Amino acid sequence: MDEQQRAAAGEELYRALRECRTLDPLTERMADISIEDAYHISQRMVSLRVERDGEQIVGKKIGVTSKPVQDMLGVFQ
Repeated sequence: MDEQQRAAAGEELYRALRECRTLDPLTERMADISIEDAYHISQRMVSLRVERDGEQIVGKKIGVTSKPVQDMLGVFQ
C-alpha cells in the first residue's frame, strides 16, 4: 500500500467510528495489506481522533500473554 491508501483507510475507520457503523475487514478488501500498513492505518486513525476531536492519548496498551514477554516485564500473575 502507498501512503495515500493508508491515509484513506485510516480516514475510513475514523468516519465509521464517529458514525457508529461497522465496516468489512480491511484484509478482505485489500489483499496486499501488511502488518506495517496496519500500524500506519491505526496511527492515522488515532491522529484524526486527537486532531479533530481533541482526544488525548493517556497511555499505551501492551499484550502480556506470552511467557517470554511476561518474564521480560516481570509479570507473574
